Amino acid sequence: MENGKKSVIHYDKILKNLFNISTRLTICAINALFKKNFKEDAKIEQLNREYIRLDKTTAIADTVLSIEINEQKTKYHIEFQTLNDRTLIIRMIDYGFRIAIDNLDYSNLKLDEEITVEFPSQIIIFLKHNESIPDKLNLTIRMPYTEQKIKYIVPTFKIWEYDLDYYKRQKLYIMLPLRIINLSEELENLKRRKLHEEEIAKLQNEYRRKITEVIESIIRELKDAIETDDLIIEECNRILLELSNLAGELFSEELKDIEQEVNEMAKMIIDPEIYKRGFEEGLEKGLEKGVEKGIEKGIGKGMAETIIRQLYKKLGELPSEYKARILGQARPTLELIAENIFDIESLSDLDRFLKQ
Repeated sequence: MENGKKSVIHYDKILKNLFNISTRLTICAINALFKKNFKEDAKIEQLNREYIRLDKTTAIADTVLSIEINEQKTKYHIEFQTLNDRTLIIRMIDYGFRIAIDNLDYSNLKLDEEITVEFPSQIIIFLKHNESIPDKLNLTIRMPYTEQKIKYIVPTFKIWEYDLDYYKRQKLYIMLPLRIINLSEELENLKRRKLHEEEIAKLQNEYRRKITEVIESIIRELKDAIETDDLIIEECNRILLELSNLAGELFSEELKDIEQEVNEMAKMIIDPEIYKRGFEEGLEKGLEKGVEKGIEKGIGKGMAETIIRQLYKKLGELPSEYKARILGQARPTLELIAENIFDIESLSDLDRFLKQ
């Protein structure tokens, strides 16, 4: 089964997509991770993630955002990690300082005024099971002259320590797809074992059943969230899309049709009529900036722009001619594409729905 090449899992892209599904769900995640109580309509802003070090190299943080309450902004930094690295706390200090001084207005600094910078609240989300990972990372900074000792602490969040009920109670729906990451470790262990083809095939089937059970449980939680109005269908569909993408990244080498299987499970559990109604509700509520702009110019254009974004996640960047064709479709055609979004795997599939 080993082909000599180690596949690269694009966790950073998937994680960025998950934390950009909607403002409301991102705030729910911040509340759960940092033990806050922000309202779901709080003003949130995605901040710059790239910082230039003193040696001119670039540091890229995973997620940096601010939440504004009563005209006061607080910064939050979320870093995702697969391995337990002793030097990670040092990197977090580096990130924290650069986030703190980013956009500092040097031109307005007064000569006789003490400069104060505020570090962001930080957390590290560990994705792969490791019992040695502590609940928080610590480092002590001893300052010269003042002899002051500063305790630098960054808490950790280990996704495997919490069950589905916890994610549901905390409305951590955007993190549900991450629960399948640890299943990939068993397949990695299988590849390292010297077994006969018959044994490998048998174990792969067992793992497929196990993976399918976990994915089905996630999809059912999403369906329940729709029925209780914790999610709208637009949010649900984007979570499902990232779940499908992540499953493909993790398992496609051994389980080649896993993405299609996820899509089929989603279609069986999510009622198409609910999808159709919820898709329109998502546009009306305007949770995404692109959707909000679309609503201002008409529901039809907003729906078209949303479809283009969804197809980008499945097919990559669309040719400009296809974007123009989608934008030119009438609402009934757009609704048909929306209902069949999981079946569109190529431009030729898309052609079947587009009218000239």
